[in-house]
Amino acid sequence: MNSLAKIFCTAIKYGAMFITLAIVLNAPANAAQISNPDLSQKNAIDQMHHKLHDDQTSAKAKEKQALRELNEMTINENIRLEDINAKIDELMAAKIEIMRLRYAHLVEMRKILSDDQKPGYDKAILNRSAVK
Repeated sequence: MNSLAKIFCTAIKYGAMFITLAIVLNAPANAAQISNPDLSQKNAIDQMHHKLHDDQTSAKAKEKQALRELNEMTINENIRLEDINAKIDELMAAKIEIMRLRYAHLVEMRKILSDDQKPGYDKAILNRSAVK
């Protein structure tokens, strides 16, 4: 059972690292990816990014804490899988909150773009989903 717990712990750790890396590498599109943003758009984008950062702070703290607790739980001798699963649910709830905020931000950013700017922005968004 001890080797099974080690394998499970390793799988959780690498899975969490993969998800975190995917989120980091898929940062939201920003002013640099928008062709010819005017001053009001740059200001609006900066404000939106600041708001996104502020809104995500709590969820990211919950995510970090849940992952830390999950890893600590995993190395306990008498841990129950029900407890592990509950902690995974807590971790995923934080990730869901982060994703919802991020995609709401992307939609909000698209609303300030001109019709000429939208194709380039849309292409950048669609490229985010490409399997690498």
